[in-house]
Amino acid sequence: MGISIRCWQEGDCRALARNADDPRIAERLRDTFPSPYTEEDAAFFINLARRTTDDSGWIYAITKDDEVVGGISLTFGSDVYARSAELGYWIGTGYWGHGIATEAVQQICERAFRETDVLRIEAEVFSDNPGSIRVLEKNHFIREGYFCQRVYKCGRMLDSVLFACFK
Repeated sequence: MGISIRCWQEGDCRALARNADDPRIAERLRDTFPSPYTEEDAAFFINLARRTTDDSGWIYAITKDDEVVGGISLTFGSDVYARSAELGYWIGTGYWGHGIATEAVQQICERAFRETDVLRIEAEVFSDNPGSIRVLEKNHFIREGYFCQRVYKCGRMLDSVLFACFK
């Protein structure tokens, strides 16, 4: 299938903006994800991602056959959470349902468990996002908690679900 994760590159702006500029993506992510998503937003994000050090986390592009189709990140915990990390990801809507996010999550988790001292990776998803829930389940994440009315998004309160996997 040709799915890989890699560092963001300056030349990724157009593909990032094209794939991220869909309100259906922004509806499923935190409000820091802009909508509409412009090339200026993409350039700002890529600059930020390229400055992020490996000590604080990884921010990668997801590619299919060398074309950027989404993004994935792992934020490492600190202090008493130093052996944990938080996972986040998104895929352009034209690529939903093709196993791309599932493969990207597998790759980043395997790398984290192999190359760092992280023992736990967690992800919190909105309960109305069954596709993302399935991505985590396929990667052997277990459901740890269900939070009622935890998230305020798009003018309404949403439930969220916490998943985790372990080394």
